[in-house]
Amino acid sequence: MARILVSDDDPHVLRLISLCLEEAGHDVVLTQDSGEVAALARGSAFDAIILDVMMTPLSGFEVLGELRRDAATAAIPVLFLSGRAEASDRTRGLREGADDYLTKPFEPEELELRVERLVAWRGRGGSTASQLQAASRAPYLGRYEVRDVIGQGTMGTVYRGWDPRLRRAVALKTIRLDSITTESRRREMLDRLHNEAVTVALFNHPHIVAVYDMGDAESSAFIAMELVEGVSLARFIARTGRLPAARLIPLALAVARALAAAHERQVIHRDVKPGNVLLGRDGAVKVTDFGVAFIFSQVSDESQQLYGTPGYVPPEALRQQPYTQAGDLYGLGVMLYEAAAGAHPMAGANLRETIERTLAGDVTPLAERQKGLPAELADLVMALLATEPGRRPDAAAVVELLAELTARDQLQWSAAALPEDL
Repeated sequence: MARILVSDDDPHVLRLISLCLEEAGHDVVLTQDSGEVAALARGSAFDAIILDVMMTPLSGFEVLGELRRDAATAAIPVLFLSGRAEASDRTRGLREGADDYLTKPFEPEELELRVERLVAWRGRGGSTASQLQAASRAPYLGRYEVRDVIGQGTMGTVYRGWDPRLRRAVALKTIRLDSITTESRRREMLDRLHNEAVTVALFNHPHIVAVYDMGDAESSAFIAMELVEGVSLARFIARTGRLPAARLIPLALAVARALAAAHERQVIHRDVKPGNVLLGRDGAVKVTDFGVAFIFSQVSDESQQLYGTPGYVPPEALRQQPYTQAGDLYGLGVMLYEAAAGAHPMAGANLRETIERTLAGDVTPLAERQKGLPAELADLVMALLATEPGRRPDAAAVVELLAELTARDQLQWSAAALPEDL
């Protein structure tokens, strides 16, 4: 039996959810007041939370933000249950940290199965609130003090930490290795992680998050990285909808320069997407997870799974062809299209449709989706989305074009673009 917290401002929906889950043997707590969800979640142990998206006084997105910012509730699985069925709404919900998204009207059996999946995920190793609270009583990874949770992903947790030796704040990204079945394979993976961390640590680039250190603890490894105080580009796009060209071009130039610097050293990112671009409140634009993407792909080899984020994985990788530098440029093209148009270029009604559209190159020209963009920018984005990797410009060529556009129009990225409450 699992303990489930449900919030919806429609009492009839609440009652239906309660009947479905109680019949399946779960303990259900209901509230119509979205403003009290975070307090309830902090005050009692819940195995999952179900949120409506459109609620008052707080929307589901606002409630989710509260939950994810609090170390005591950050790891609780969240299911969005909403009457908003558009792909953009589902994408935004998942991007902002929900673990699943189900639309109304729903089949009771499907709701039960989705809740059971969330609870099972937690039981397989998702960090529970009690585990995080226990960690706060023994807060160290190696020499680093663990202070609170920044985010939670399928491969591990990111913590805000403190390096007492060098007296600086750090980000501590943990990587679960418990799926690796043999000790020799685990040691091999830790050696690869160390080698990749050393390679990335050699970078001294203003647009790449610095790697300071790595280590291992029990069933996970961790990387100590530069802490960027700000938000991801994914959250920024979700809030603003899209970026005007005057902001997008200098931001794109920063990301392209980071990729060009990495590619010069034969380092491939493998997961270029808005969630891996950090916008600092000091005006910094930083690409993160270089090297981490590499080790994730190696861990995925254990189960023969393709590593990457659907919608950003290039067509050639979906065809089981090698992932090259051109794959990073494809991810950049998807990201720039999404930022410019406010919509993902290949988003389908489901994962299969997204993959099919990626393989087919089924993309509406950016110039048609977003009027008024500089023609050079729109053409560049479409070139980056070419299905054949050899037809995409390389990072150096992208930097050259974006630098020309930036200088021509005297553009500059500014932290003033970030909303104060984001």
